[in-house]
Amino acid sequence: MDDELRRSKLTSSQRAEAETAAEAVGAAIDRVTFDCARPVTQECSAEQARRRMFPPTDNPEQTADQIRQTLAAAGFTDIVVRPAGPTDPAPRHAIVYAVSAGAGCVVGWGGQQKVLGALPHGQCLA
Repeated sequence: MDDELRRSKLTSSQRAEAETAAEAVGAAIDRVTFDCARPVTQECSAEQARRRMFPPTDNPEQTADQIRQTLAAAGFTDIVVRPAGPTDPAPRHAIVYAVSAGAGCVVGWGGQQKVLGALPHGQCLA
């Protein structure tokens, strides 16, 4: 079953609250690995997104810890960061993150980020 079909529907005010959080989450994630010279080229941005999705390290937990610490430092408290599994809305083995944002969730991996409703059990990831 498609991940988004299992999730709760957000009202417009819930979506607006989650989208505001998504901007802050995206800014925090960009600080994790963004080391492109200014002005930033499209090629460098694409490479950074690829590195976030599939870290060059042999230890993906190290990358997950770094992202988790960055999100916590940005003030988020309900955070999950891990290599994506078969039920996650991300490519398998990419580093996926989820931040609870009111009734919604900010879920992302690599250069992708979505505002979604919660899963039936109330969490952002299974």
